[in-house]
Amino acid sequence: MTRDEMAVAFDALFRDRLITEVLFEVRSGKEATIYCCRGDASTGMDLLAAKLYRPLERRTFRNDASYQVGRENALARRDRLALEKKSRHGRDLQFGTWIEAEYQTIRMLHDAGADVPAAIARSHNVLLMEYLGDERSAAPMLYRVRLEREQAAQYLRQIIDNVTLWLAHHRVHADLSPYNILYWEDRIVVIDFPQAVDPRVNPNARSLLQRDLENVCGYFERYGIRADANRIGNELWRRYKIGAL
Repeated sequence: MTRDEMAVAFDALFRDRLITEVLFEVRSGKEATIYCCRGDASTGMDLLAAKLYRPLERRTFRNDASYQVGRENALARRDRLALEKKSRHGRDLQFGTWIEAEYQTIRMLHDAGADVPAAIARSHNVLLMEYLGDERSAAPMLYRVRLEREQAAQYLRQIIDNVTLWLAHHRVHADLSPYNILYWEDRIVVIDFPQAVDPRVNPNARSLLQRDLENVCGYFERYGIRADANRIGNELWRRYKIGAL
């Protein structure tokens, strides 16, 4: 993304006095680039993370359609047709719904007590949220951290508790892995929810839930921790379907 494109993207955040400075790029991923910003005093946070989404035509995120199922239900008929036809208006809608979905999901889950960042604000293509780290460096992803076995077991339980809480609030992360779990000062926080799905309307939710569990359970095997992802997934889904979470 060019400097001019960045300036336009961040303009609303400066204008609304949410940030006062963009400090450095944290990381660049398949759908967005994260920046560490100086927060305005009104936010109550010295540092904030700004997630600047790539335009759809520049993203490499795979199989968007499998995550979008059900999101079109809230749209007007004209907009649903635009999405189906993949017109310019439809592409703009898809881009907007992707960002809005992440913003609303992390707001809802944070309010519910999940280990996710606090959402501060969003503009057209930027999501502003809680930052983990300091001015020297951002919090590392979990896969870069070496844990003690007891600590690893604790975090696996915590992650599964989060998956359970998300499901109780009708959300499946759908791309969960140690690459989107941050570790900072004995705290883990799960990030990257744009592809999160609602199992009430998305028929892919059960398989996506299973993949999430296999990713995290498989990762913790390196610490000698054996967790049966299939059993956990079956039990969580059974409890979800009968309203017992």
